[in-house]
Amino acid sequence: MEVTRRACQLPNPWVAIGSTVEPVSQARLIARARERVWEGGPPPRILRPVVLESWQRSAQAGVFAEREELPPLLTQEELEERRARHPLAAAMPLIRSLLVDVAEDARHVVAVCDVTGHLLWVEGSRATQRAAEGIGFVAGSDWSEGTTGTNAPGTALEADHPIQVFAAEHYHQTHASWMCAAAPIHDPEDGRLLGAVDLTGSFDTAHPSTLALANATARAVEAHLAALGAWRDAAALETARGQVGAGASLTVVSPGGRLLGDDLGRQRVPPPTEPGRLRIGRTVVEAEQLPSAPGYWVLRRQGGHSAPSPSKLSLRLLGTPADALVAGGRRLTVTKRQLEICALLALSPEGLGSGELRELLYGEQDVADVTIRSELSRLRRTLGPALAARPYRFAAPVATDVEHVERLLHGGDLAGAVQVYTGPLLPASESPRIVELRDQLHHELRAALLAGEDPEALYQWIGAPHGERDAPVARRLTALIDERDPRHATAVAVVEADLSSRR
Repeated sequence: MEVTRRACQLPNPWVAIGSTVEPVSQARLIARARERVWEGGPPPRILRPVVLESWQRSAQAGVFAEREELPPLLTQEELEERRARHPLAAAMPLIRSLLVDVAEDARHVVAVCDVTGHLLWVEGSRATQRAAEGIGFVAGSDWSEGTTGTNAPGTALEADHPIQVFAAEHYHQTHASWMCAAAPIHDPEDGRLLGAVDLTGSFDTAHPSTLALANATARAVEAHLAALGAWRDAAALETARGQVGAGASLTVVSPGGRLLGDDLGRQRVPPPTEPGRLRIGRTVVEAEQLPSAPGYWVLRRQGGHSAPSPSKLSLRLLGTPADALVAGGRRLTVTKRQLEICALLALSPEGLGSGELRELLYGEQDVADVTIRSELSRLRRTLGPALAARPYRFAAPVATDVEHVERLLHGGDLAGAVQVYTGPLLPASESPRIVELRDQLHHELRAALLAGEDPEALYQWIGAPHGERDAPVARRLTALIDERDPRHATAVAVVEADLSSRR
């Protein structure tokens, strides 16, 4: 399909329909123009260049406009995994408060996709959601332009620009009764594309304001992520200073390569990929991973003392960390069971016998002590002299994020404790003792939030995956802040989502 650029009737070529244009008539005109192009004729002026270019890309990608099958779907497990680790999960309460709350009246659904075009969340008007299921516009479906053809989320990602797609402008002929408007979202840390936010509804609901609303929401999300990033930077610096000690010169590298702290200037550098020596300008430094702050690195000048001791062990037990066990800045690979053993030993500094470990790990299950001793033997090959026996214990200093949370919480730093608490303790573990410790820490922290008067700590809790549906915490936040506070809308969205789920 050959296309050429034509003049666009609207001042903004990314907007599909003017505010004074009647949607049904416009849809008929576009449908006739589409037929002319498909028959090999020159593109009429009503077809926008950005749409024609997207059609060209879709055809080159091998998308069939007449196909009947629905877009491919992720499995539920794959969908949940992507949701859990995607940066936009932290912004979903904000997106719900800005878009989802009004989508019901507007007969729209709100979709958020990742950079591959897979829809991770689809919420809003229930009637429209049911209708959208007919074209496969559901959570987990692939709406990338190269798979599904011209559509707002996929084309916004491909063009890296907000766009509205109306009626027969969609490449797939079965999508011609729909309108969608989407805007890409970028990571404020390094500018990389994270995904897009989209408003979708029947074509007769089309209005240029839907594109403006999607774009404004995307910019608000980027500002929200920037604020969260600044908060993480400050927390990482505080953690690093606690390790280094007062008065020591300190530099921390953020996940995006920004230099934070007191030394080496403010330029951006490639983030380290492994511990060791690197050069920044004329300065040679040693890079060490920062425990309890994934993605952050501590830099020290050669001969300095700002890095943790190589013999010191760091255990990240909260959430699902990729670098759970770190020794001297080096990640050690252990099995799930070995990590559970490490957790129990770290939280029992006096040591444990093999029988005690068996009971804590397996409860009343019939498991022989030799099974535990075999696991410990394999673990010793990884840890070396850091693991002592009779009783089993860590011979090297060990720091855990669980203890860090407890110190902050008991020291009165509720906001700091919430920041370090990246999720429940080893959430996949079924060990009776770990389940007990997991529930104890989670409930203790949550009780402190409900009894406290720290709005920022409450807001950070409901902005995290483990607290995004915690209506009591959200209600507590609404009681502490004014309705004009921008955090109030997010808290109200969590409360209303809880009420809707109970109906």
